[in-house]
Amino acid sequence: MDVLHMTEDALEAKCVEWRRWFHEHPEVSTEEKNTSEKIFGILKELGLDPVRGQGHYGVAATIQGGKTGPMVALRADMDALSVREDTGLPYASQNPGVMHACGHDIHMTTLLETILRLLRRKDEIQGSVRILFQPSEELAPTGGARYMMKDGFLKDVKAVFGLHVWPNFVCGQIGVKEGAMMAGSDRIKVVIKGRTSHAGHPQEGIDAIMAAADFLQQVSHIVSRRVSPLATATINIGTIHGGSRYNVVPDEVTLEGTIRTLDETNRKRIPEFIQGILDGLKASAGVDCEFNYYYGYPVLDNWPVPAKLVADTARQVLGEKGLVSHVVPDLTAEDFGFYMQDIPGCFLWLGCGTEGEPVHGLHNAKLCPNEQALVVGSKLMSQVVINALAALNQGVDFNKKD
Repeated sequence: MDVLHMTEDALEAKCVEWRRWFHEHPEVSTEEKNTSEKIFGILKELGLDPVRGQGHYGVAATIQGGKTGPMVALRADMDALSVREDTGLPYASQNPGVMHACGHDIHMTTLLETILRLLRRKDEIQGSVRILFQPSEELAPTGGARYMMKDGFLKDVKAVFGLHVWPNFVCGQIGVKEGAMMAGSDRIKVVIKGRTSHAGHPQEGIDAIMAAADFLQQVSHIVSRRVSPLATATINIGTIHGGSRYNVVPDEVTLEGTIRTLDETNRKRIPEFIQGILDGLKASAGVDCEFNYYYGYPVLDNWPVPAKLVADTARQVLGEKGLVSHVVPDLTAEDFGFYMQDIPGCFLWLGCGTEGEPVHGLHNAKLCPNEQALVVGSKLMSQVVINALAALNQGVDFNKKD
């Protein structure tokens, strides 16, 4: 593919073509085989030397700049969701019950378009760019980010950048902030065990449902009374299963839920609070309890220097109106946070809404991002790469947190 001689219109049309292929052929976590092959082929066509993941469908490649220097990384996720599409688009999903309802088709294509733009500006790249197409972002609590890290694709990377479409911002806007931007996401499973009896003789049994009701009351007080009102956290019990018959005192109830936090301190304290409640129920109600806490994605915590660089670049590329002021953190989660536990980086929200049209949120069967987000995102991210490498070459300390 002759990137250097492509017109802007031809470049954009090719990327729309790729995006619509991805949208028509979605694949869920751990099953991204065809998506991976498509990306691998495109990267080869662009003259890169892609590498496949070990035991997963991730793909990585490297763009060598015109000058030697440090390396930065760009990441896009690849997987879709088990959602039946309801957009009515002519290029709607051809895989029944599976849809790119979280915009990962836009993410992949934005990164491909960013690569096209960087190849056209190769002489300006003072170092190299590691390209990461990551599988299984939706596979909580594991996440595909750790697959890419285990394979060594982040070795020698000095800064890492990523984005997510954001339907609440119109196309042409981006949101970014220093510090916590998206939540740590964990999962809990509690099994409360009592003893059955006839409902007419409740004193002979130990009612697991009543104990579960007490648990629900007490766990709801953790956020309001054990966590600082200046902090952000939520505990949601999404399923509860128990009992076998209307006239039998139930002997077992299983509850499952999720916990979202915006700081690692509260994230570590909440399991201790839950265990304390269960210990109290054992004493007061006579039940036994099993408690499993599954740590999932960490808090997505943008590093100060990369976050400022992204904000300054957004002003440069999009103008002051393109940068959403006062971005409020969101309690959705992203496994990009794993990368930033070890490497300075920044994650941003890419507006994909259309002025005057209904907003359909992420994971919604009607999600239909504005395809102009591809142009906005690729122009921004290619300039982020140029600016980040220039800053690193000038000795800017991306690790600085004060």
